[in-house]
Amino acid sequence: MRAEAIEAWTQLYAAVGLLAVICASCAALKMILELRGGTVVVPHTTWKQKFLWVPRLWLRFQLSYLSGFPCIMGIALLYAHYIGFETFNPS
Repeated sequence: MRAEAIEAWTQLYAAVGLLAVICASCAALKMILELRGGTVVVPHTTWKQKFLWVPRLWLRFQLSYLSGFPCIMGIALLYAHYIGFETFNPS
């Protein structure tokens, strides 16, 4: 593999990783604000509702996180276009 391809792939992976961390922190912040604001109600009646609350909260977090995917993909594609798609060719 050429040195330019290794450098391009490394930079792309680092950028996507950083964007994923930013997206996850924004999703966590949104979930915390929804909990504090009362949008998401914590059940207190039965043990079954309390037990199912955690997966529902996790699903809400995942949906918020996945809503940032188009931005991550767009930025990664713009970066690959800027560098040149042929740079990522390993041969």
